Amino acid sequence: MTTSAPETPASPQSRRGRLGLVVIGVVTALAAGGFGIIAAYAGQTPGIVAQTVTYDIEDASVVVNYSVAKGKGDEVRCTVDAFDKNFAVLDAREVAAPAGRSSVDGTVTLRTTRRATGARIHACRTV
Repeated sequence: MTTSAPETPASPQSRRGRLGLVVIGVVTALAAGGFGIIAAYAGQTPGIVAQTVTYDIEDASVVVNYSVAKGKGDEVRCTVDAFDKNFAVLDAREVAAPAGRSSVDGTVTLRTTRRATGARIHACRTV
């Protein structure tokens, strides 16, 4: 013959324990989401989007085509550079996007001492 204990409803203490875990979970999720948003935009200047469109690598030069989107009234300066396989910068040049236009497309030729492996536009800031 088997006997079983009668089922008892959940005590108020266990409900409070679950509620505490839910609150901790929600706070943790919000903190992680906020950190993710901050990490995604770290190092960027709000309102400026710079993009390397293409680059053509030769033995001693790199031709970089770029685009910069910005506020129409902002004057922006960005750095265009070419780098080698160890990410050592071979040549860099500062380019300007003048006020009065919301986007600027440009081309710059960088002279390198040896063959580059890549190029980019970055480090944009308002002047």
